[in-house]
Amino acid sequence: MTLHAIPICDQLTWLPPYSHTASPKAGALPMGYEAYIKLLPPLGIDTAIPLADYAADCRTVADLNKRAAFWDAHGIRLGAPTPERLQPITYREVAKIFGLIYDEKMSGEAIRLAYGVWPPNLGVNELLTQSFVARLIQITGPTTATYFHGSVDEGNYHFDEEGFPQDWLEQGVAADLSEVVHRDNAFPIYTFAANHSWCLYQAEYNDWLEIGCSNNMADKLFADHKLEAFLLR
Repeated sequence: MTLHAIPICDQLTWLPPYSHTASPKAGALPMGYEAYIKLLPPLGIDTAIPLADYAADCRTVADLNKRAAFWDAHGIRLGAPTPERLQPITYREVAKIFGLIYDEKMSGEAIRLAYGVWPPNLGVNELLTQSFVARLIQITGPTTATYFHGSVDEGNYHFDEEGFPQDWLEQGVAADLSEVVHRDNAFPIYTFAANHSWCLYQAEYNDWLEIGCSNNMADKLFADHKLEAFLLR
């Protein structure tokens, strides 16, 4: 099945934004799944950046100038390291660095709050992202008939022929998630199996994802040691 756009009819009526079926464990996912899981996205680190020398707390013009000089010296753009220099790092490892508790509350925002700003040695690149996506595709089943959805309300929209933002829905197979993420530089708001056997969600302002699925699929997610996952209770 080739990935293609389709009209939005009744394909989304079972999802919480369009119904009253929200799970108390993961409010944006519908009720009825055996397991609800939080998935942390990929993360990379540039170990050559001396974080101890960084002016994280800028209070003066001199501090801002020092930060700008640091960025220039280490190839940092918009607060993030050069993508090609990133090496994989786990959130468990980052939690130890910043003295965070490694549990279901772990996230990029938790790291930001612990350090004061986003650490300039941490980031993500296409390789890390696509490796993460590939693992999700393998577990959900590459040939599984799948829908991909974004909306204006959630900040993940496409533009119509006149240049106006619009909600969108595409149909394909789970393996198409790689193409969608590469094209949009973001996960869809909802990615779900056509038979509703699993549903993946990412909110506009959250870096992590949530998935509702069977216990069997949950076991596969937890068994993949390259994925960092927490059971939502």
